[in-house]
This record gives sequence, structure tokens and C-alpha cells, in this order.
Amino acid sequence: MFKLKDVANLTNVSISTVSKVLNGKGRVSEKKRREILKVARQLGYTPNYHARTMARRSRILTIGLIVPDITNPFFAKLTKGVEKTCGEDALIILMDSFRNLEREEKLIKNARFFGIDGIIIGNSRVNDELVLEVSKYIPVVVFDKDYECENVVSIVLDNYHGAYSATKHLIENGCTHVVHLGGTHELFVSLQRANGYEAAMRESGFQPRIFATGYDENKGYENMKKILKQGETVDGIFCMNDLVAMGAMKAVKEFGLNIPKDIAIVGFDDDENLCEIISPSLSSVHQPVEEMGQISAKLLFELIKKDLKIKRYVFSPHLVIRQSSLKGRESQ
Repeated sequence: MFKLKDVANLTNVSISTVSKVLNGKGRVSEKKRREILKVARQLGYTPNYHARTMARRSRILTIGLIVPDITNPFFAKLTKGVEKTCGEDALIILMDSFRNLEREEKLIKNARFFGIDGIIIGNSRVNDELVLEVSKYIPVVVFDKDYECENVVSIVLDNYHGAYSATKHLIENGCTHVVHLGGTHELFVSLQRANGYEAAMRESGFQPRIFATGYDENKGYENMKKILKQGETVDGIFCMNDLVAMGAMKAVKEFGLNIPKDIAIVGFDDDENLCEIISPSLSSVHQPVEEMGQISAKLLFELIKKDLKIKRYVFSPHLVIRQSSLKGRESQ
């Protein structure tokens, strides 16, 4: 195993300089800092976090939080929940991957080199092997995927049930041609929601139609507009999230169709700031997002302190019914 002195020898600096750079301290040129970090990564050098933690018990913890899109209300609320739990006991380093998988993987790989005590990954797209590798060095909390290893905790929402209940609601309100504007299936959560939708449709004797749409309002708008232009028969839409639902609603209205009389719509996330202010108000599957953030930070603290009792925490969603899905009732 490589040590600090190996990094120091290869970069022609002192051991103390290497130590300071890896801890984000000290004055050194940007060129030399990059060189030291590059060599440390190439050697696979990892600080002894147990020893460092023992030496700095009186200091606050540093928590890394990686999200795919901080502008998405879900991840903004998630961050708020993490911050509530951390309070003054931890410093949060927020990292946005911009839904770029390569960037996301780099952020996770590099997290251990910057004095981070633990990391929360607010996305389930990351490679399993990468999560397991990083967990050898620092505690990890991951959303929406299960891992059977010592240093990883999973925060899970029953996405299948949420999608099933949303689709079932549309069918029970008279929809016979429900489509699903889904996410892209490299995300496990997207696959779960698609499976829940499909189960409800087949159970009711209807043919599922899933359109890989994405996660933002523009993608919802463009995909729904394309579906309507193609002359698809649609009287109900279950959307991957509330942003996609908002985009779909915009497209439906542009085609002169009424929501929910002609097409009923249900989203997922239940961001009240969005769902209540649009017209008609949006039915959506509720996730206790802020609480999920709080619990993720709480369990990470326990994992860091080697006092963890729960390896998997499951949240149950529920449908909040508003005007957009009550077919037969025109919006006021």
C-alpha cells in the first residue's frame, strides 16, 4: 500500500505539503496541487480515515452530498433535509453531477481524497462496483438501491407501489388509454416506476405504452407534443415526476385539450409549490423528501460512528389527488 512519502517523492515536495493538499489546506500553486492529486489518484493512495477521525473527534464532520440536478425540486428538498440533520455538527459539500454519469463517477471517486468523512449519493445510476470500492474507504449512503456490504446504507422508496397506485387511480377514474412518460432506464428508480405502471395496466386488461422521456419540464413537453402529433390515443398520463407532468400539461393545453376531461394526468414527487399553483392542480405521488434527507444524514452519522443499527430504510409513498386526474371534471 502506498504512503504519503511515495506521493511526496514522485512530486518533489515534502510529506507535510502532500498532507495539506489532500486535506484542502496549505498554500501551493494550482499546478502543483493538481499534480499531487493526480499522483495520489494514480497510486491509489487513500488516507487512514480511522486514524484521522480518532485524532479529530472534536472537529465537525465533513459530509459529501452528490445530486444529479439541484434545480429539480426533489433534490433541493433532499438537500434541505440533510442540512437540517447536520445543523452545526457537519459541513456539507454539495456536488451537482448535472446528470452526467462520467462527472458523477469522478465526483464519487475523488470524494475520499478531500477529507470527506462520509458521502450521500442522491441517485441510483452509479455503478455498483464503484459504490463498493469507495465504501472501503468512507461510509456511503445511497438512494433507491440495495447493497449487502458493511459500509453502505440504502434509503429506499417503494416506487413500484407509488407508480401502481397512480396508474390504478387513473384507470378507476375512467382512463382506458394511459401512457407512461418515464425516465431513462439506466436509473433503477425509473425502471421500478415503469414496472408499477405496467403491472396496473396489465391487471386491468390494458396494453402498457411507455415512452422514455427524461426528467425535466422541457422533455415532458417535447415528448408529449410528439405523441399527440403522431395521433396516439391518450386519455391518461402517468409521469416520471412533477416536472415532466408540467411539461406534458403544457403540450396538452396547446393542442386544445382539456385536463382532466380529455386527458387526466398524475405526476410523482408531490412538490406542493408546483402542484398547487398550476391549473388545474396536479395530482401526484407524495414522497417525504425532506424526511428522507434527514434520515439519510442521521444514518450516515451512525455509520461514521460505527453505531449503525439499520442498513436499509424504506419509505412508503401515497397518492395525493387533485384536479388534474379527476376525469370528467373540468378545471375551474
